[in-house]
Amino acid sequence: MRLAITLATRGRPQQVVDTISRSVALWSLPDTQLWVMVDADDAATIAAVHEAQPLWNDAGRLVFIDVREREDTIAAKWNRIVELRSEADVYLVVGDDDPFVTPGYDERIVEAAARFPDGIGMVYGHMANASFSGVIAPTRGFARALGHLCPPYFPYWFWDHWTDDIARLIGRISFADVRTDQSGAGHTQEMREPSWWATFFDAAKCMRRTQARNIIDSAGFMEPEWRKECLRAHYPLIEHRSKWINDSVRATGRHHDMRSGLSLADARYQRVKQSAIAMIPHLLDDYGMDKSEAAAFRDVLIPQPFIPALARLG
Repeated sequence: MRLAITLATRGRPQQVVDTISRSVALWSLPDTQLWVMVDADDAATIAAVHEAQPLWNDAGRLVFIDVREREDTIAAKWNRIVELRSEADVYLVVGDDDPFVTPGYDERIVEAAARFPDGIGMVYGHMANASFSGVIAPTRGFARALGHLCPPYFPYWFWDHWTDDIARLIGRISFADVRTDQSGAGHTQEMREPSWWATFFDAAKCMRRTQARNIIDSAGFMEPEWRKECLRAHYPLIEHRSKWINDSVRATGRHHDMRSGLSLADARYQRVKQSAIAMIPHLLDDYGMDKSEAAAFRDVLIPQPFIPALARLG
């Protein structure tokens, strides 16, 4: 099996070079590849990774650099790997600030992915926090079944929560004894309105439920019928967990907004949010959501027209 690593970076030239150098030194498979996804306007990072690339490659590591115009979402940047390395069997999605510390982590991830009889699943390593793994590696079959590697609906966060929900809904998580160094992890870039995005995520639960059901019901999903019946029925457990996670985001949303201090007028951000708003009627009306629940989501998520107060007559 072949592992392709997709690393998204921006504005951290020295940190990304250190992260890559530490991580590739631990590979044990000869055909593992790492692709550094860089934005065309990030000159310092482009210079830093091009300067370091000969050192990595001279050591026998297959490290490539892909420079493109900046996408609106980080998920879209990670998704480049599916085009660049379509023949890979497993895709490891990583950032620029948490290097791997487990020798042979690439081989361990491949071995964990090989447990899926039909190639559909998610490999996780040790946890980064109480909710999510610090190591996220969807298989090619998982990405194809879902339609993308990382759901490109969010400006930051949440895409991994989405794929986590799907992996839990279809019962396909395989553990690899792999860790990353989280001590240098930076603050989330581009964070704006986390409470709104958490609620948008919750509003899409029926879409995720449908995506998971389509995978479970597909002919290529190799599970006995009794297990498929269990998987079709347990979605309330996963959806309750997801809402609990997002309740925590909403409880601290104002703090995150104040810490980031980023303008909501940013053009890239507005494009992503307007696309999300356009999805809301589809999410609420086309997947069988209870009408009263859909109405509650609609009231919170869709901007209401501003009507200035009228002067009192008389």
